[in-house]
Amino acid sequence: MAFAIDPDTLDRAAAGEQLSLDHVLRVVTPHVERQLLRYQVSDEDRRDLLQATLMQIVRRLGTFRAESSFSTWLFRVTANEALMMMRSRRRHRSRLVEGLDWEELSTLPSMNDNEEILVDVTAAARERDAAVRDALEELPNDYRDVVVAHYHMDLGLQEIADRLDITESAVRSRLHRARSRLRTLLEARDLAPDAA
Repeated sequence: MAFAIDPDTLDRAAAGEQLSLDHVLRVVTPHVERQLLRYQVSDEDRRDLLQATLMQIVRRLGTFRAESSFSTWLFRVTANEALMMMRSRRRHRSRLVEGLDWEELSTLPSMNDNEEILVDVTAAARERDAAVRDALEELPNDYRDVVVAHYHMDLGLQEIADRLDITESAVRSRLHRARSRLRTLLEARDLAPDAA
């Protein structure tokens, strides 16, 4: 992944100059794409990873201190994004089957056995999910960011802090306030017990 970008261009890009930033992203994108080919993820996940990595590059460009080469820094940023996503996927998969063995799986009702019940449950779940999404949209951006990162992306508090360039205690505080605000919004919709 060795390549060079003029240090002045990097400085201007880190300062937010759009032309320099565009140039840096154009140069690094093919290198990031090649590195992501090393990871066993789907094409869709690889595209998501590319976007997430480019966002991290933009967000963290100011942290590059030239103590090592830019290509080494870029390699680390890309690897961190890929590893976080793969770790998140593993946790999600393990949660789906945690506590279920083969005997329990065989006792789950089939779709045909309880079709009416499933329709009711599905409709109620869709209604609840829509209410939660609406309540989430009403949160301030900084609260919504930590909620989405924690519950949707399955990131830990320190991972969220690293991504958002804030302290772990700030993440914890925002998450607590966001949950309180969501609870209030959902209680107004008579959904707090279910959605919580």
